[in-house]
Amino acid sequence: MASKLLISISEDSQDTLDEHIAIKVKEGIKKGFEEFFNNPIERKMYLTKKEACIYLSVSYATLQKLIAQGMPVIQIDGKILLSKVSINEYLKSIEK
Repeated sequence: MASKLLISISEDSQDTLDEHIAIKVKEGIKKGFEEFFNNPIERKMYLTKKEACIYLSVSYATLQKLIAQGMPVIQIDGKILLSKVSINEYLKSIEK
């Protein structure tokens, strides 16, 4: 059973706390946007095998196994690309 702790603080302290929380939230949002925009893999729809390894946090050998087991790829003039949507759908389909 959860219990509650009530703390009374002055209005000035509440204002200071609210400002501090707002600053931390803005910093967190800014950091998230910076990470997103500084990471080219997050912005791309189609990945090379190397990028797909990073995206999945797996080795090249593991990616090759996933492809051999049926993960869809796109081949254009000998270059292999993987769709992030297809990667996610494939992983969902083999999820246990």
